[in-house]
Amino acid sequence: MPSFPPILLHLGPEEGEKLSAFRELRAALRKVHGEELEEHSYYAFDTPPDKVVDLLQNGSLFGSGVLVRYRAVENLKRREEIAPLLRYAANPVSTAVLVMESSETTVQGDLKKAAGAQNTRIFWEMFENQKQGWLSGYFRRHEVQIEPEGIELFLELVENNTLDLRQEADRLIGFVGKRITLEDVDQYIYHAREESIFTLYDAVVAQDLEHALDITEKLVVTSEPVQILLGLSWQLERLYTLQILRSGGIPEARLFDELAQRSGQRVAGKRLQKSLLLAARRYALEECAAIRILTSDTDALLRTVPVSFHRGILQQYLYSIIIRKGSWSVAATPGRKRPWEYPGRVPFRGV
Repeated sequence: MPSFPPILLHLGPEEGEKLSAFRELRAALRKVHGEELEEHSYYAFDTPPDKVVDLLQNGSLFGSGVLVRYRAVENLKRREEIAPLLRYAANPVSTAVLVMESSETTVQGDLKKAAGAQNTRIFWEMFENQKQGWLSGYFRRHEVQIEPEGIELFLELVENNTLDLRQEADRLIGFVGKRITLEDVDQYIYHAREESIFTLYDAVVAQDLEHALDITEKLVVTSEPVQILLGLSWQLERLYTLQILRSGGIPEARLFDELAQRSGQRVAGKRLQKSLLLAARRYALEECAAIRILTSDTDALLRTVPVSFHRGILQQYLYSIIIRKGSWSVAATPGRKRPWEYPGRVPFRGV
């Protein structure tokens, strides 16, 4: 029987490769244990380490092996709460495997100690100059011809990890076929896609709160609120940069060339450029700055509180952007009373 490390620690933002590594491990364990393999998935902000350890030690009473996926372990900060994992690491169950995961590249040192350096791996995102090559290769392997400009525009759609790139590329191929032009990608973004971060951003730009909330309700079925926020924040950050350029006197005709030079990313599609300019007219620089602070606060909060709070927090966040334009951030409006605050461990400036 092959042996497996009792504890693995998978870090980093590259969710696609991280998921592939987990699936490979699961497939190998299923070959050994078959249908008797018990599989469990937990988040560190919902389930403390002592309960995970209890499952690892006792779960195999009902099956021949146990696989536990323990995610968001960056939330484990205190040594006393991590202590059960260290004790377990000293005397693990031979038929149990624990995979700890985090989107961060560093976590509390005792977590690394529990897994051991040999079982710790960081999954790095691709550099900007690597994404286009990876995507070109993916289309080529599927015998799809796509214009270089189409790839540039397509990359505006997706988070920088291979999981999202692969899923969205498959949808594009299914919609267009084997020959894809820039215009095809443009049409796909605005007419053929399911509700997405892009359509959510469009609703924010249109200041349509009801539509934004409807889109969010659909997105949370398949995506975590943290991922939704990250996708939205990337576009809001670009809007903030655009507003800085406008306030610096850059003429509209040169805005996107200057934006590409500063950020390293070209806004290829005319519709995307039009959407950004519309947003810049509706959200002033001061409002973009307030929204930027609010987004950072909300991200920190979502990574700290129980999952049951996430949907409400995301709804409050959208209300604060669209109706209040970020002005209720305490950092943006000193002295204002916090309208809403979660009494948790991380100070939060309120939505």
